[in-house]
Amino acid sequence: MKLIKLIAFGSLSLALSTAWSQSTPLPNQPDPSTGTVGTKLTNPTSGNFGAQTGSGSTAPVQGTIGGPGGPSGVFASFNTNPNNVSAPGAGLLNTSHDFTSNALAGAPSVGLCTFCHTPHKAQSTLLLWNHTLSKNTFAWDVAATTAGTALPGFTGNTYMGPSAKCLSCHDGSVSLGDVSWFNQASRTGSASLNPGGISNVKFQVGRSGNLSGTHPVAIPYPLNGAPNVYNASTTGARLATNDFVTDPTANNMRLYSDVGGGQIVGKVQAGKTGMECSTCHDPHNKAANEVMFLRGKLTGSSQTDGYLCLQCHVK
Repeated sequence: MKLIKLIAFGSLSLALSTAWSQSTPLPNQPDPSTGTVGTKLTNPTSGNFGAQTGSGSTAPVQGTIGGPGGPSGVFASFNTNPNNVSAPGAGLLNTSHDFTSNALAGAPSVGLCTFCHTPHKAQSTLLLWNHTLSKNTFAWDVAATTAGTALPGFTGNTYMGPSAKCLSCHDGSVSLGDVSWFNQASRTGSASLNPGGISNVKFQVGRSGNLSGTHPVAIPYPLNGAPNVYNASTTGARLATNDFVTDPTANNMRLYSDVGGGQIVGKVQAGKTGMECSTCHDPHNKAANEVMFLRGKLTGSSQTDGYLCLQCHVK
């Protein structure tokens, strides 16, 4: 029986490796996660439903930990139907981040947490991170906001903030199933384990590192109406602090602190506070109100009715 299992798993790995060589680039579609272990992968320029990579715009590199990257290429549909998601705040199950029901026929079953976290042989002890990180350097099309807050950018496999983890799937350069460890097997050479047979995410942001037109992340937030320093950027001198909510965490938004040495922690600290992708999105849906894991609502006209923008902005 063990021999049969080994042969079956080997056949799956061979199929995944073969699929890697095919090429069908993804379209550039909008929408919206550190470490190294074992053999590093290189990003191929294409894969079956694997997106092309690129150097993107140049931006200062922040953080200290590196990691591999590379797409795999087996396609499977996954749960993106907005009418088939879990109730607000109910957790990860049945959301579009739940891959337990998305494995290909004959592929090993996957657990609810598998693609992002693993109890053993993770890429880093921090969050027990299992998913390969993007090597793209992310930057915007402008150097600063109208208030003068610099947009410093970051590199996906070195930045310690949660946005790097979000973009490891959502920039399209790394397959959703490109993990380091699964079912007592390690990734080797150029072959992604891709245990669920899942292709690249359908909704992309930051393709080739280009975040133009995307709400800034990894930048300071004017907590308590005061200047803050975050990811080597200081709140701009022209910022009208009364245009911002004093402390949006009271409105269910999430802020982070840069405590130095590239370390980002999930706690508000005066003078060190900033925002990330997960300021507005909760990838686990535990605090989200509707589809896209939003911490606020897409519709509305006031802070009290939950409209997302007004949870941080006073307009």
